[in-house]
Amino acid sequence: MSLSVGASAASTTASTASTSSTSSSGFSADDFLSLLVEQLQNQNPLNPTDTSEIMSQMVSFASFQQQAASNTQLATISSTLNSIASALDISV
Repeated sequence: MSLSVGASAASTTASTASTSSTSSSGFSADDFLSLLVEQLQNQNPLNPTDTSEIMSQMVSFASFQQQAASNTQLATISSTLNSIASALDISV
């Protein structure tokens, strides 16, 4: 389960980018896939990355995408409810 230096750096970059993108939403699926490909290309051929590690990263990113979509939808619902409440002159 050890990673080569290049793969470790790409993995750290992916983790950092996904963590920091919660506020900016600047990290897309294309960014994640390009980091994943870079990680696979730069791994140590004598000690390749464990497939469970790669799947774990993919599942984590899919979960992140779902949470981001949920946050966007909840913000839309909240905005709609606030505008309805203000139109009906109801304090929320």
